[in-house]
Amino acid sequence: MNPKKALLSALAVALVASASILSAQTKAEPAIGGYCPVAYVQANMAAKGDANFSTVSKVDGRTYYLSNAMAKEMFDKMPEKYTPAYEGFCAAAVAQGMKVKSDPKLFIVENGKTYLFSTEQAKKMFEMNKAGTIEKANANWPKVSAMKAM
Repeated sequence: MNPKKALLSALAVALVASASILSAQTKAEPAIGGYCPVAYVQANMAAKGDANFSTVSKVDGRTYYLSNAMAKEMFDKMPEKYTPAYEGFCAAAVAQGMKVKSDPKLFIVENGKTYLFSTEQAKKMFEMNKAGTIEKANANWPKVSAMKAM
């Protein structure tokens, strides 16, 4: 094969690979079910985000949907403030050494940080001893983060 054809073949392969990667990224499910992390902190409410205002968190590398341009700007300026604890997994479960998907409508903002929960019961358990649960969850998170989610 002549060098020109080899170069064109290599470029074609690279373009196909790039398109596959981009396609996979755009099909990725948004973090926290597409809910806006800024709405939890700023309005104390669970609000659906909009894919038109999506961003990738510098904190956890996940794609978040924000509810509007102002929320996106706020998130981009301070992602550590708005990114939910434990990548959005149930805080009560993390405290017990488990990685359980949360319901993005069940949340508590404590000291400016958002904690999500899998069930109302998990949320109530958290509320009974917030500081203790956060301490246990923080200690467990390095190990739990490597687990497969339930």
